[in-house]
Amino acid sequence: MKSLFTLFLLTSLSLADERPLPKVKHMIDTHIHLYDSSRKEGIPWPPKNDQVLYKPHLPAEFHKVSKPSGLTGVVIVEASDRPDNNSWILDLVKGDDYFIGLVGNVNPYAPDFAAQVKELKKDPRFVGIRARNGKEKKAIDYSDQKFIASLGELAKLDLSVDLLVNGKGTQAVRQIDQLARKVPQLHIVVDHVIGYNFDGKAAPKEWVAAVEKLAENKNVWCKVSGLYQRSIPQPAPHDLNHYKSVLDVLWKNLGSERLIYGSNWPCTKNSGDYTSYVKLVNEYFSSKGQEACERYFWKNAAEAYRLNLK
Repeated sequence: MKSLFTLFLLTSLSLADERPLPKVKHMIDTHIHLYDSSRKEGIPWPPKNDQVLYKPHLPAEFHKVSKPSGLTGVVIVEASDRPDNNSWILDLVKGDDYFIGLVGNVNPYAPDFAAQVKELKKDPRFVGIRARNGKEKKAIDYSDQKFIASLGELAKLDLSVDLLVNGKGTQAVRQIDQLARKVPQLHIVVDHVIGYNFDGKAAPKEWVAAVEKLAENKNVWCKVSGLYQRSIPQPAPHDLNHYKSVLDVLWKNLGSERLIYGSNWPCTKNSGDYTSYVKLVNEYFSSKGQEACERYFWKNAAEAYRLNLK
């Protein structure tokens, strides 16, 4: 449970934040989670002991917290490993044009993987899957032939894959590089700054070199998302300098065309309100010029996920 001091600190930071919001044609958040902890069957994530996150997080709340930032559209990332929850999410936001896409969760090792994704693709909002766990909930084996074959099926269907590699450092970057070369026609979106843990220091040389090599693959995009959660100090600093040296590495290598906006709401709640996060990333990208902002906040997402945005 957060201390009163922590709550006071977060409130003070929010009230004092006079940084501007982006002024762009569209603003698409490509990484939020919606779920209902009160469902009879429960939810596999977040854990019950998380007093901030373990409660219903549903469309009405996200509308309320995100609209003041200027957000115009949302791609939901399914946080459950239960196949039926893909349909549950699509039904939950049916008829709400704010929610334009779903990155679902389909097990790449399932014998009927191709059939499952073909069925989900009947809904045009289904844009791809997020691959998190390998066989028997172990780490993904990026060289596994079944895994690679399933991603090949995604590519044939013009669907993407999100990869979550929390805190695995240089090794993860190298593994994604190898995967991107094996399935060059697949759109690969790496979540949360490739799982980098921000300590306020410059990135290690080995990690920088791995990112340079990864960037050679034109089928790889990276979400500059989840910065609050990837910060080692908690609550996460709202000072751009804490993140800047790592963002500079990503900007230098992936440039204006392959970095994508995402918040990771509701996880942002642990370090600030939604608007504070938008202001943080906008501070970085607005310094690169208007076209960089347009690309970061929506154009790159439209290309990576094949969204119908103009």
